[in-house]
Amino acid sequence: MKKSNRSLCIVILIMIAIGMPSKLSSQYAGIPPAGAVYGYVLLSNGDTLKGLVKWRIKYIENNLAEIMFTSKNGNSKIFNAGDIGGFGHYTMREINTLNTPENPENENYESTLSLKKGMPVFMYRFLDGRIKIFQHRSIQVMSSGLDAKSLKINGIYFSFIPGEELSIGPSYKISSMIIEGRSVYSSYLVSKDKGKLFEVDKKNYDKIFPVLFGDCKVIGQEIEKNPDLAGFKYFMILAEVYNQICNGSSESH
Repeated sequence: MKKSNRSLCIVILIMIAIGMPSKLSSQYAGIPPAGAVYGYVLLSNGDTLKGLVKWRIKYIENNLAEIMFTSKNGNSKIFNAGDIGGFGHYTMREINTLNTPENPENENYESTLSLKKGMPVFMYRFLDGRIKIFQHRSIQVMSSGLDAKSLKINGIYFSFIPGEELSIGPSYKISSMIIEGRSVYSSYLVSKDKGKLFEVDKKNYDKIFPVLFGDCKVIGQEIEKNPDLAGFKYFMILAEVYNQICNGSSESH
């Protein structure tokens, strides 16, 4: 490896390790922790157990398929993706003891059926709700996405301020850095209303758009006011709006 490339790799690893709050760190979501880290498993009956989570070397379609969980009493058990509803843990730079305070859900993985083979796997979940958005681990290409230079958006039911926050309705707020970080990917795996996974990217976005948002008049109103919102780079924002506003209530019809 050339010296310049080696130096770049070192810089990237340092930035990840210290948790730099930037778009760069978000691009490395879904990386296995270096050993067991504090987290939780979500059982099929809805119960949550907290303890240590360790990734196992078992993958299906490039997605994790098995973890080892150690409970607070010290007992360990291996869970396949088909055994539980999902799991979560601190990122790889975080605490790896059973004495960690509650609230470990920095990274959330949901058990779902893989895109091609339909086999249970754990997928990194970016967004939950009627529209679920997962990381597409087999696609490494990054999109230009949103950044701090994006224009401020004053929608009807929401506002987006680059570098500050996305605000939806009277109470929902999320950091714009989270939205910007999630918007750097060129492809996503998506499930709507608990249906099968399908791929969403820039090439098929216009075709799939009505499937995603066509049943919600609020989205149509937002695009009528701000036509640029129909572009792929605003997919994450529209999905957030959809999940918060178009939840089956009268506002969505």
